[in-house]
Amino acid sequence: MELASSKYPCHAFHASLPGGRDTGELSLSQLGVSYQVASLLGTLPFAQLELTLGGAANKLVFIKHAHKPDLVLYTSDLSILKNPVLLAHPECSRQIAAAGRKRAYGWGALIGFSLLLIAVPVGLMWQMDTMSAYAAKQVPVEWEEKLGASVAAQDDLKNRRMPKAEADVVLKPLTTPLLQALPNSPYRYSISIVNDSSTNAYALPGGYVAIHSGLILKAGSAEELLGVLAHEISHVEERHGTRNIIGNAGIYLVASAVFGDVSGLLAVFSNAAPMLLSQQYSRRFETDADEKGVLLLKRANINPAGLPVFFERMIAEEKAALEKIDNKQAREAYKQAMGLLSTHPTSEKRMAHLRELIGKPEGSYINQEAAFKDLQEAVKKFVAKPATTESKDKPAGQSSTPQS
Repeated sequence: MELASSKYPCHAFHASLPGGRDTGELSLSQLGVSYQVASLLGTLPFAQLELTLGGAANKLVFIKHAHKPDLVLYTSDLSILKNPVLLAHPECSRQIAAAGRKRAYGWGALIGFSLLLIAVPVGLMWQMDTMSAYAAKQVPVEWEEKLGASVAAQDDLKNRRMPKAEADVVLKPLTTPLLQALPNSPYRYSISIVNDSSTNAYALPGGYVAIHSGLILKAGSAEELLGVLAHEISHVEERHGTRNIIGNAGIYLVASAVFGDVSGLLAVFSNAAPMLLSQQYSRRFETDADEKGVLLLKRANINPAGLPVFFERMIAEEKAALEKIDNKQAREAYKQAMGLLSTHPTSEKRMAHLRELIGKPEGSYINQEAAFKDLQEAVKKFVAKPATTESKDKPAGQSSTPQS
């Protein structure tokens, strides 16, 4: 008994058809694959029938026969491959199995490619810190120096600096041991004193470091001040500011810089001033600066315990002051005024890590208290002095405390 035929829409390519192609219908029976496309009629026996997949994403089934090499049929109805009439024929069943494997492979390749498209940028983002570190090394020091000078000049428009000659006298005795502990640094540091009551300090690419008068007057010892300064210098040495800029430049520019083409970063650097003046470093960069800062203090024979002592004292003062402020806006304003704590978030875990890095005292440390008292007295006079145009320092000049 002959099985009922199954019908499928199809297209055909043949020289006898108008334009060489037309649409029609396929049907399956025990005799084979019958077709009717315009005036073209016939049946292709299962023996020597060729079934293959093709088209976009293998969504078409092509049917050919050795006895009619000039005829090509195809259908977009993939259910034809599940027709029991076809599956009952061994040769057709084998070809259908092969087509299924091809389709599965195609989908696997498509999924794999799609995942690759996702994985590549995700992988690059995952490795962005490593890439930005490498790319930062390709940036010429001269670029960083120009950028740092430009940003310092912008900050100088709103904040008065201690004149260079005066700052030289009181800073050099304190900073020289610290800078001498950087024998291989590519930077010549420019360390300035800014008339700002907030307890803060900041570092810019190229070796520009500013210490606010509020921080100097709040510090309880030379070790506390130099601990903060070592932390800021470590931001410069590790190029954290430059890496922040590069990280915001986008994967394409970072990848270009990794392979030696830093020209694309030039435009980014020229517009980086606002970000540098308001930037906050990542937790990883802060931890890195803590660790490198402690090592720097130890090499300079300066007691590194001053850094956590200063942070912990500032935390205690902020907590006590905030408890007395009920107004939410006033509380936020006070947090910003604290400066260093708003830009260098602290935590018990961070302080514990600092203490662990410092370890036990290693012999005796240099005593710089007399020089520190001289600095504080000079800063008090500077802050009390009325502002004049002559008293503003030009930050683009090189440091009063050049590296030895």
